[in-house]
Amino acid sequence: MIRRQEPEEPAWAKYITEDNLPTENLQYLCSIIGLEATKKLMFKAAGEKFSIHAHCNQPYKRQYIIDNFDGTKQCINKLALECKTTQRFVYKVLEERAEGKRDK
Repeated sequence: MIRRQEPEEPAWAKYITEDNLPTENLQYLCSIIGLEATKKLMFKAAGEKFSIHAHCNQPYKRQYIIDNFDGTKQCINKLALECKTTQRFVYKVLEERAEGKRDK
């Protein structure tokens, strides 16, 4: 038995444009990831609920700070700017790292 491969998009997908997306969420998503990726989500994930937590990037920022701290005050300012966070957050990460090393 030969299976027909399902087309990537339905035939009516050509009617979907950036200008006629039905919700503000889809319009916003389109502005970030583009129309083709937004359409794929519309076809493959319709009905699903997505939530991107405000602090979902924190573990990655923490690791970046730990990996790139060179011991200088200028580095703390640079890391805060690169991670779009505060100097206080950078100090907190470094303090937690130092305390963790002492505990071991």
